[in-house]
Amino acid sequence: MAADVQWWARLAREVRAAGRGELPVETPLRAVRDKLGFACVALVSGSKQRTATVNLGYPADMLGYLTTTYRWKCPIHSRAARLGLPLRFVDIPEVHETRTYREGIQPYGFREGVTLPLAPGTGPERSFVALSSTHDRPLDDGSVLALTMLSHDFAALADPGAEPGESAADVVLLVSRTQIEVRAAAVDQLPLSEREFRLAAQCALTERTGFRHRDADGVWWRVLARVRRPDGVLLRISRVPEPGPLTGRELDVVGLVARGWSNERISTGLGIAIRTVRSHVESSLVKLDCPNRTALARHALEHDLDTLGALEAAHR
Repeated sequence: MAADVQWWARLAREVRAAGRGELPVETPLRAVRDKLGFACVALVSGSKQRTATVNLGYPADMLGYLTTTYRWKCPIHSRAARLGLPLRFVDIPEVHETRTYREGIQPYGFREGVTLPLAPGTGPERSFVALSSTHDRPLDDGSVLALTMLSHDFAALADPGAEPGESAADVVLLVSRTQIEVRAAAVDQLPLSEREFRLAAQCALTERTGFRHRDADGVWWRVLARVRRPDGVLLRISRVPEPGPLTGRELDVVGLVARGWSNERISTGLGIAIRTVRSHVESSLVKLDCPNRTALARHALEHDLDTLGALEAAHR
């Protein structure tokens, strides 16, 4: 093997830690690239809304090819995804006759590589790791077997900290007492400020752990916070549609109603008049078809109707 048993055991620990959000996703991928002699590595998520979760070394246009034509049309990738096993270029006798070789391998000086499909998933929807090298030495059989055995663990890197049935996150962060570390990100700009990230993390220690937030561009996000002692709080942030018929301020009020707050306390917490609070409560009852305040609170808890504004008021 290109690496000894101790190295593979250490890699397995790093992959699992990154899958839980305890390490940056790129840490184990960089280790694989450097130790096994590749020039580039990319992790491509199976979600239609996302492209590369991590790219280490691929030129931008080659990365675009991987996430589009290669992923959907390449017979090499299709065969790997169908079998659920890693494939080397050397394993494909007709590789030099493919469009992938002409457009995505030869122009960049790549001579060998591996496609590692990740479980779960099938076909083009399946997440995968792409590895390319500028030398012509195929990856040894022992390393191929080891990567196969770790493919399920590698799959967690596409969406760190996810729980069964949970939608994919666009951003995953670990917020500790001293720093905010990006674990995975499929967006160019983070949707919350550093102060807001820290507020969300602080509230997660004592408060409800999910809320919705509208950024300056009017995009709505859902934030889930999970305590990861002793490391900090893991924030999983996903784009979501507009939260139904409620306005942003109505969501603030409903979030505090769900905490059992009176109209007077909500008025003080949000800095708005009591009559405005009453108006928002009445409007929310009608819009959500709730017969009373108790039903409104229950609906809010069941449908995760909470906001950063409500969290901030509660935290104060």
